[in-house]
Amino acid sequence: MESQVERLTIEEQTARWADQGRERMLAHAPTRAVRVIKEETQREIAPFPTLAWEDPHPYPLKFDPSTGEILVPVWREAKIIKSNGQRSLAEPEGLIQLRRRREHLVDFRDLPDRKVVVLNYLRVNNLEAAIRQQVHIIDAYRSGGKETEQIDQVWAWLDFQLKATLAGNLNKKTLAALAKETAKVLESSGLTRARVQSKIDISSRLKAAASPDSLGRVNSLMARTRIRSAYLDAVKREMLSVLVSEKFEPFLAILLMEREYTRQVIKGAVEDLDTMVGFTKRGAAPFVDGKSSGVERQGMKKVLGEIARSLAEVRVLPYLPAARFAAINLVGCQEDKKELNRGIIGEPAGRLFAHSPVTEYITTRYFREAKGRIKNWSYEPLIDCLKENEEIGMEIT
Repeated sequence: MESQVERLTIEEQTARWADQGRERMLAHAPTRAVRVIKEETQREIAPFPTLAWEDPHPYPLKFDPSTGEILVPVWREAKIIKSNGQRSLAEPEGLIQLRRRREHLVDFRDLPDRKVVVLNYLRVNNLEAAIRQQVHIIDAYRSGGKETEQIDQVWAWLDFQLKATLAGNLNKKTLAALAKETAKVLESSGLTRARVQSKIDISSRLKAAASPDSLGRVNSLMARTRIRSAYLDAVKREMLSVLVSEKFEPFLAILLMEREYTRQVIKGAVEDLDTMVGFTKRGAAPFVDGKSSGVERQGMKKVLGEIARSLAEVRVLPYLPAARFAAINLVGCQEDKKELNRGIIGEPAGRLFAHSPVTEYITTRYFREAKGRIKNWSYEPLIDCLKENEEIGMEIT
């Protein structure tokens, strides 16, 4: 029988898979199994960060920052030898027990009558493949559930407000009102109820978004970029609270959250580049008539820096190379980071490092050249990356 997993919102996925065989999904093994791992494997995976920002799972999803690969925990049943009424591991060399609190240490030469499972980490070089893998695991346990639209509502509302900053008539009063309304929407949607610290963090970001720039001016593009960062941070933090509080199977939801967050970051960068340079709309004056003041040039470089920082939030394949290439094209790369980024970007890194970043073109007022570089090496590659990975392809038979 064919089943279909739609491209749903994170909250919809949360409801759909909540409480469905959670223990089996967490370990893909019986809860009472004896869990072991090779010491070598434990040493290898220890330095890698977790994919979720705050993951309570004892054996979490991880990722390799140097490659963008996702490290997925997988379990296999260990081979047991029975002799003289005793059960022992066939290959105990290099294995250590993974114990929970109050769990007794077992003797590998005289095992209790329980299954023994070995933890390993599988490197997956594509976020969408990792999602598909998790769907295969839990598809049989999926059942219906009420759909929630909190994340979609917040994204839609804030996107509307972000666009409103481009409509003109933006001043200190309207900017402050915008930040206040944004906070109210986050509160009324229920996304700010889980963690006090998250509320403080989000409020501080919104406060910054509602503040004039360093020169005391109201900068609509800077406000738009900062508000985007605030709402992405709200989504990122509050979805982690939902993951924990609702106690649903974490891996698929974390992967879907990573996908949605990553794509929102890239879409935001594309929109901000279009707004500043003007590919589908009228851009900033210097990209239209070539005239600019020192203050305007400094402001544009700051905006490019904000966009590059947002693209640094992209962490995994297949989105990482395009995002890293686009960011370095805009602001350059520190010398001590070039080798790392060569490994991430691949062959195109040589061409990228041979040219000055866009910020230097703006400093020297070569706006036509800057526009071409932004279009060819940042704007269009990011759009192509989104299009190439539009479909997860999660149809399962």
